Amino acid sequence: MKKIITMAMAITTSIAVNAQTQIGNSGFENWESVSGGSEPVNWNSFLTASGGLATFAANQIEETTDVRPGSAGSKSARIWSRSVLGVVANGNVTLGRINMGSSSPSDASNYNKSIIGNTTFSEAMPHIPDSIVFWVKFTPNGHNQNARMKATIHDNYEYRDPEDAASTSHVVASAIVNFPNTGGQWVRKSVPFNYTGPATSVNYLLVTFTTNQTPGGGASNDQLWIDDVELIYNPANFNTSATTVCTGSTITYTNTTTLTNPTYAWSFPGGTPATSNVANPTVTYNTPGTYNVTLTVSNQWGSKTVTKTNHVAVNAIPNPAFNYDQATYCSNLDNPVPTTSGTGTFSSSPAGLTFANTATGEINLAASTAGTYTVTHTTSGACSSTATNTVTIFQGADASFSYPTNTICILGGDQTPSVTEAGGTFSAEPTGLTFVNASTGEIDVDGSTPGTYAVSYVRGGGCPDTVTVNITLTDTPDATFSYSNAAFCLNANDASPIYVAGANAGVFSSTIGLNINSNTGTIDISESTPGTYTVTNDIAAVGACPAASHSFDVTINDLPVVSFTLADDTICTGSPAFSLSGGSPAGGTYSGTGVGANIFNPAAFQAGTVTVITYTYTNTSTSCSNSATDIISIDACLSIEETEAIEPVSVFPNPTNGLLKVDNIQSSAFYTVISISGQVIESGEISSHSNTIDMTHMQNGVYLLRLQQGENTQTVRVVKQ
Repeated sequence: MKKIITMAMAITTSIAVNAQTQIGNSGFENWESVSGGSEPVNWNSFLTASGGLATFAANQIEETTDVRPGSAGSKSARIWSRSVLGVVANGNVTLGRINMGSSSPSDASNYNKSIIGNTTFSEAMPHIPDSIVFWVKFTPNGHNQNARMKATIHDNYEYRDPEDAASTSHVVASAIVNFPNTGGQWVRKSVPFNYTGPATSVNYLLVTFTTNQTPGGGASNDQLWIDDVELIYNPANFNTSATTVCTGSTITYTNTTTLTNPTYAWSFPGGTPATSNVANPTVTYNTPGTYNVTLTVSNQWGSKTVTKTNHVAVNAIPNPAFNYDQATYCSNLDNPVPTTSGTGTFSSSPAGLTFANTATGEINLAASTAGTYTVTHTTSGACSSTATNTVTIFQGADASFSYPTNTICILGGDQTPSVTEAGGTFSAEPTGLTFVNASTGEIDVDGSTPGTYAVSYVRGGGCPDTVTVNITLTDTPDATFSYSNAAFCLNANDASPIYVAGANAGVFSSTIGLNINSNTGTIDISESTPGTYTVTNDIAAVGACPAASHSFDVTINDLPVVSFTLADDTICTGSPAFSLSGGSPAGGTYSGTGVGANIFNPAAFQAGTVTVITYTYTNTSTSCSNSATDIISIDACLSIEETEAIEPVSVFPNPTNGLLKVDNIQSSAFYTVISISGQVIESGEISSHSNTIDMTHMQNGVYLLRLQQGENTQTVRVVKQ
């Protein structure tokens, strides 16, 4: 039994292909004794020929240690021609059996053929290889001739080489090459199979090597060395226009499989359509998730199948919808904040509208210019989307006013306020304060009763405004006041003075560093410098009324310096929950989506999501808190086999002042720059020839640089300074 059939199962990562049949003893490493000499196992020569002249050519084959460069084996086969009675018998080795029926080389009774049912003289072939490769060294004896290799796949018939008329209809495919003198060097040959039929049943393979392309056409002692014969199977494969998309996106698949007269069977779990039979289908994905893609390419002789596991990642599109409680606002009203269903960034056009907070969409009406604006909400993440609304701002009336002092001595004469916009009306509560003129606000001191009054000025119009100031009429001014606390954190709201009964504001002052309104005594804490200050309320002497003064000490405490840097800001989907760390000083708490008890759970997110984690720390001695943020990118990570094939990129300089270089790009890569809030700032393509990303136009801060090469994604933290 000489047959050795090799079945090579391809090791797969995300791609599965068919089992592959190889020729037994293709490297000529195994030999066996036969009558008159030895033959390579699974191959046959004149030593085992049939026919009436079977012994005419005698032994023309031997094993040799002359092997091709880089061979893993130690042997090859050498065949040679010889002259017998003036007739040249070409060297011949075959997977079938040689038949010698005539001393004339070109006679039809001389041929090689597959002997069906006899595994010694036939090679079973259940598959459809794309080509045959082999190594040869050919040295003709002083003439310019060609050696020959012919491989024929045929059906269940005893096919002959040279091909006779009866054999023609049984051919599935052929690979034929004639090659000249190799100059004493080993040469690798690759010959494609030409699938033309007409037979459709794939059963056997007949391969023959001869020292001359023409029977009897050579000279004595033409020599041909043969080594490492291999069948090549090009696997089924396809290209994909994108492997990470947003819901509702389409992907175009392009078949790259080479097969004669092919038909196609695609499978797209999660896609629409779910199947297709065209070469280059387009598929829409409407449901988030990761999906396999399978392609089977077939013809009348066989099929090839490829499955790419977790090939497509589909990310959900956040809902960008938002709504303000009304479409028009007066500039003197409270700032409006919209209701939203997703996180992102607000912007507006044309210029003139000012946001108090671009993350929440709060509009600073007082700082905005009257006009009509288009407000846009852009969601964060890889699948960003936008929604718009129209907002109109009207200029509001300004009813602000002030008297020379808020404590008026009844002996000091009538008092008239200064107003920002004239044309309004003054009033006072409770009764007892009399105006000389309600339009100007001049107080008739002699006609009024001492006491404290709420004086209001109403400025009418489409956007009216009312301002109320407490005025005290007294014959003995009182400046006594305090604040709600003696100490405030730097991020506290503004603090206004609290007066004892009968006291009122005069002119407020403080030591340097405190931002205080001299008329109202209100402290803008966030704009002040941390420290301890003495605030003084001075009421000046007016006429016969004496002066009054009172002081109160206020301390502004600085916020603790807090930093937060995650050890790993790229997490794979399906990773286990883990405790967060990296916040400084120690002892604070972590918060954010997917965070509970300082533990982050990646299972709360889909692949492609970027989420913000906040670390908050409170100084126990001052009770002041501060926070810092970092971002985590959730990726659909590659399998181990895929990751090992990609050399990590090198990003430098990091930190950068704007121009960032990326090295170790295989060919080209798509990049995305993501801000600390998860907003996509910029995306594009770089290559090994053009590998610079320009960040000069971006604000200083921390960014994520996401690089995608084919199906492989890497994320790098970049600091712009």
